[in-house]
Amino acid sequence: MKKILGFVIVLLTLGMMSCTPSPVGTWVEVTGGSEEQGFTLNKDGSASSLNMGYVVFDKWEKSGDLLILKGDYTGLVKREFSDTMKIESISETELTLSQAGYTVNYIKK
Repeated sequence: MKKILGFVIVLLTLGMMSCTPSPVGTWVEVTGGSEEQGFTLNKDGSASSLNMGYVVFDKWEKSGDLLILKGDYTGLVKREFSDTMKIESISETELTLSQAGYTVNYIKK
């Protein structure tokens, strides 16, 4: 009986871990403006930016509740960057990220 109960607990834990939606997809910022702005996260860890001006994303990773976007700033001073944001919430259609007291809401395209 104890072995069966232990097995059921392991299965429930694994099932709950797989319920967290994946951040893979195209996410656009909820702004009310006419031009969509956001990013695409691909399954292979590559990323791309959408109407982000001088910011060009090329990689992403998830570590716990953190989303890390890496890329290049292509403005006057060109440089690589890594941007770490906390995933406040994620569903199949909505993503909320925060960093340094600033929160941004996204919807999935």
